[in-house]
Amino acid sequence: MSIASSIDKLKREITYKKMLFIDGNVQDVYLHDGQFQKLNNFLVQQLKENQQFEEIFVWDRIEGLIEGDPIKLETPKAKSVSKEKQIEGLDVDFADEQQQGGQFKRPTDFYSIVYKNLLNDKRKVCFIINYSNYLFGGEQGLADCDREDLTKLARGVREQTVQISNGGSAIVFVTTNISHIPVSIYQKNPDSKLITLGNPDREERKAIVENISAHFKLRTDLDADEQSKIDLIDGMDNFTAKEIIQVAQLSKTTDDITVEKLLSLYKYGKKDSPWEQLEPKKIRKISEILGKRVKGQDSAIAKVREVVIRAKTGLSGLQHSKSKSKPKGVLFFAGPTGVGKTELAKSLAEFLFNDEGACIRFDMSEYNHEHSDQKLIGAPPGYVGYEAGGQLTNLIKERPFCVLLFDEIEKAHPKILDKFLQILEDGRLTDSKGETVYFSECIIVFTSNIGANKVRNNMCFDEIQKTIFESIKDKFENEINRPELLGRIGYSNIVTFNFIKDPDIQKAIASSKINPIIEYLKESKLINLEFTNKDEFLEFVLSKTDATKGGRDILNKLEDILVSQLADYIFDNDGYIYPNSTVKATFNKDKISFEH
Repeated sequence: MSIASSIDKLKREITYKKMLFIDGNVQDVYLHDGQFQKLNNFLVQQLKENQQFEEIFVWDRIEGLIEGDPIKLETPKAKSVSKEKQIEGLDVDFADEQQQGGQFKRPTDFYSIVYKNLLNDKRKVCFIINYSNYLFGGEQGLADCDREDLTKLARGVREQTVQISNGGSAIVFVTTNISHIPVSIYQKNPDSKLITLGNPDREERKAIVENISAHFKLRTDLDADEQSKIDLIDGMDNFTAKEIIQVAQLSKTTDDITVEKLLSLYKYGKKDSPWEQLEPKKIRKISEILGKRVKGQDSAIAKVREVVIRAKTGLSGLQHSKSKSKPKGVLFFAGPTGVGKTELAKSLAEFLFNDEGACIRFDMSEYNHEHSDQKLIGAPPGYVGYEAGGQLTNLIKERPFCVLLFDEIEKAHPKILDKFLQILEDGRLTDSKGETVYFSECIIVFTSNIGANKVRNNMCFDEIQKTIFESIKDKFENEINRPELLGRIGYSNIVTFNFIKDPDIQKAIASSKINPIIEYLKESKLINLEFTNKDEFLEFVLSKTDATKGGRDILNKLEDILVSQLADYIFDNDGYIYPNSTVKATFNKDKISFEH
């Protein structure tokens, strides 16, 4: 919701609602008639346009009454007041407040005045109470005096005389977090209304940029380069006015910078994106490079290639929004277990960012409880672990350019899945500290074993693909009740992996899994491991594996047949195998032996 629509809602609701709560973007500045205004001034000016109230008063705990003429307030009678201090028949004592630099600083004093004025049917006034989230300790932490003050406010609103012809007086609470306001004051209260103040929409961002365009120091002049201005406005989707001003200030600290690099520097702390540094020559070889690690999944690799090319050309998600805020790509890897789903995600991270560690993996079976979202984005203020932040949001802040891997997504609690809706739709997430984290530079990969128990090794690939797809669709639509998540992912991005049936591919996988063992022994133990009849050994290993369990069972059998025996041999001969020695592995009659 834009700022304008939020304010329109406020001006409409306040004509018949008497207690309004404003949260959301309340710490911003607001452009009005070419000038940036603080919230207090902005709200007063907007409400005055309604011409509904005779007076508008603004109060907060620090400054006291900072807007409105106190002489026009009806105050409770003081016990002893001199005639000089009697104003227009009202007994008002401002002496103590004036000495402290403000009036009615104590909440109890001010709430008593609010209560008395709300019940005056002859006058219509509006009270704006700012920073109201700091006034109360939550429903359970309310002191007796707080309960008394809240009762005064609620009673003053409820006991106003009903005037159908025109509304009465009103209170507007401004809060950065509605959860800090005791729910008893607004829950099931027909006089109350919650209004969330939105961030500037595109037209409002455009007005802000045009207002401060002279302050942007870019490679091209914004006033002369319309496309750069459009890219800047679209690239700051969901930015507050203060953040837009900060981007302009940041541009002055750099030389010869483009809009794209300026936004990257502001969001991620980097001018140069790894996506820009990805060479077209390398991308043309992506199928070959990924195929070295992931065997027998040509159709899955082809889909990954398609996503990477869209990301490189900058066309990802443009059919949804030209702001480029969505993730660079989204993939849903499904199919039998142990066929390379996780391995392909890791291979993709290494291909894109030259580091397999850029694949950030989350095992979603660890997030199967209702409040697991706190592990991802952080605990709410006041709860244990709030300072630590969330696991997901912290990692993305540190490494925005990555492959995000969510393993076994179907095991996550539905509340967690709701977070993915926002990530996939808007490309951002707000953590528990109120900081925005951006996902627009990463590729998101979900993996799932849904339907794997329904497919068999003797099925053709088309049949496997159809069975897996229908199982996923049924799971999300009827069991998890999140069909919209599949809609955000895109049915075409569901990638089915096939069983590894080709014996040559199986042998190639087994051989590739031996290579890390050989490399480790050479680098760490200074031992050269050689096989005298490697093909026979690999064929024996494959004869013992279950093809339906894919590469994972090959790893298990290699551990039983090779690694355990090799470890025993090295341990028993410790001190006798000299550096740079060669250990020969010979397979004979279902058994492997070693000598050096």
